[in-house]
Amino acid sequence: RVRRLWRFLQPILRLKLASVACSRADKESQCHFVTPFSKGISFAVVTALCWAVLAIILKYALHFASPGTIVWFRMLCAATLMNLYFVIRRPQTYKKIISNAPLALIIAAIFLSFNYFGYMNGLAFTSASNAQIVVQIGPLLLALVGVFYFKESMVPAQWLGVVLAVLGFFFFDWDQGRTAMTLHSSSGGLYKYILGTAWIAAGGVAWALFATIQKKVMAQRPDPTGHDTKNETKLNPQEVNLLIFTVCAVALLPLARFSELSPFRPDAFTPWDWVILFILGLNTVIAYGSFAEAIHRIPASYVSLVITMNPLITILLVGLIAEFGLHFISPEPIHWRGYLGAALVVGGVATTVSLRRT
Repeated sequence: RVRRLWRFLQPILRLKLASVACSRADKESQCHFVTPFSKGISFAVVTALCWAVLAIILKYALHFASPGTIVWFRMLCAATLMNLYFVIRRPQTYKKIISNAPLALIIAAIFLSFNYFGYMNGLAFTSASNAQIVVQIGPLLLALVGVFYFKESMVPAQWLGVVLAVLGFFFFDWDQGRTAMTLHSSSGGLYKYILGTAWIAAGGVAWALFATIQKKVMAQRPDPTGHDTKNETKLNPQEVNLLIFTVCAVALLPLARFSELSPFRPDAFTPWDWVILFILGLNTVIAYGSFAEAIHRIPASYVSLVITMNPLITILLVGLIAEFGLHFISPEPIHWRGYLGAALVVGGVATTVSLRRT
């Protein structure tokens, strides 16, 4: 009887064990699905989305505050959040960073401050879509600095990307210049367009200088013998963000108009205005924090390829805003020349910065 019972139960037990094994395999496969690469891509996508939305929110904020006040308050919020995090979670590291801040990174942060102010000032004179396209001059210049200063070599496809980007700048500038002359001729539209583009291009150059200095500092490696005193305070990306946000908040302080922040003036900020300013600061922390995490997990070429898509996302969002009849930012007419130019700029910059250099 026992043998008969065992023979009867054997197939059932085998099926049960097989199902348990399958369920464990499914769980393991689900766990392995979230790889460092997929996390890195996710962080890069978050960065691209934050930067795409940022231009639109900044343009809206210009309705109630000046460029200097907006960019300073944005950096103040970001610096405050980063300082609080390090003071609470990593107090010893915080003391080291503040007391031994590398001079080169402080200079880089000052260039980044000008990038923020130049972009914001240019955005006051031109559209969010135009700003997102013109500012791509920064990554393009950084690629050229890599060739002529860091002695990196570029493959022919990357040089083709440079040519495409320059051609795209020409087409987009042609389209937006004609639009400025046609629609805003009575209000000095062409002058405002040229002035705004010049400010944003200057900000892009400042960003390239910032990135060059940061790249040189981060490329230094401590001496394996342990006798290199210059690189004892090597910082990780989040520590660099802490230092840069803090220096930017201090450097941009003279540009802020504190009278705008007074609650006693007739046109004082509404609660919604304050929310917008805090969102800008939070956006900065999330974007740069995600960017640092993405760089930590996947090659920089993949990160660059994803984040260079953010101008196209901005153009798409601005188009959707106009399509749904929302009026918190002005419509931005773009014709076939502009769309062609935007595609060439983004495609050219993506090709230049994403392919591997030696």
